[in-house]
Amino acid sequence: MRELFHVPNNYFLSHSVGCLPKQTPPTITNSFIQPWQNKGGHAWEDWMGIIEQFRSNIGWFLNTTAQNICPQTNISSGLTKVIYSLPDLGHRNTILCSEEDFPTIGFVLKQAERMGFQIHFVKGDVSKASTWTEAMDESVGIVHITHAFSNTSQLSPIREICKTARQKHIVSIVDIAQSVGAVSIDLSKVQPDFALGTSVKFLCGGPGACFLYASDEMLSKCDPIDVGWFSHENPFEMDIHNFKYADSAMRFFGGTPSPLPFATANSALELWKNIEPPRAHKHIQTCLNYLTDQTPVQIQVSPAESHVRGATHVVTPTNRDRAKTLFSEHNFQFDERNEGFRFSVHGYTSQNEIEKLGQVLALLD
Repeated sequence: MRELFHVPNNYFLSHSVGCLPKQTPPTITNSFIQPWQNKGGHAWEDWMGIIEQFRSNIGWFLNTTAQNICPQTNISSGLTKVIYSLPDLGHRNTILCSEEDFPTIGFVLKQAERMGFQIHFVKGDVSKASTWTEAMDESVGIVHITHAFSNTSQLSPIREICKTARQKHIVSIVDIAQSVGAVSIDLSKVQPDFALGTSVKFLCGGPGACFLYASDEMLSKCDPIDVGWFSHENPFEMDIHNFKYADSAMRFFGGTPSPLPFATANSALELWKNIEPPRAHKHIQTCLNYLTDQTPVQIQVSPAESHVRGATHVVTPTNRDRAKTLFSEHNFQFDERNEGFRFSVHGYTSQNEIEKLGQVLALLD
């Protein structure tokens, strides 16, 4: 798999930006630049094909349909569109979320207080479904669940949480930014009301190609406020007095899109079809098992068990300065959060790099 990507040596930052597939530059030229060069304003027919291909590719990856997928520029914008599209939830004005969510989620949800919502952060072990279930009282109208927490790589039990939310008539929104491409995700089994993800990390599709999933039930209930001509059932009708929501997730799309990020993402997603995601996922967990075995128990932050972790190995040594020096001496590419140093593994990560990292981790305490 490594030979298909441009992978810097000792690269453990796929949780930030996935590596560039070697086939991406020519794909961009063929699908985006050449139509622009040869057709000018008539390139839109080709460019809209890029958008539709992206919807289909994401649907394939998540085991859902293109009908339920809408491209987005970023997760923050997508979440905003969801919140401001919901029908009146009556007295259910609490949004349930976690302090372990990525900060942008909190920023977006905080603005919902303008609409009368109040934010409640769940307390306790967010990796347990019971923690969420107990917090879902009669005041909760929306629950936001992060699948893989960026600071710990802990997976939350999204299938169980979404099931409880359905039973209690609570709208569920799942953030799969740090898990899509890293672990298997089947939305037909999870059955969230909404899901939001990005191509920039483990999918290796680059920035700007995010996506929003909306269930059939939500499509029949939600009328987004943030619309544009591409949210219309017929974008090229050109009647300023007539707007009708698209009957698919495209009602969440908005105005004129930028096809380039989605051309970039399509290149990676088509490559994934040849790679076969389960093979990459198995390699990731095998590598993480090795790193876990080499890491002193007292410094490991991320879960040791494969079924409850994403693709990032997080450690917090007592002497961080010494650890940082050792990591730098070996030219590891990693990052650091308050919770610890983060090293992510991908299908293109080599066994030699894993062994080298494991040897260094074994020296820490």
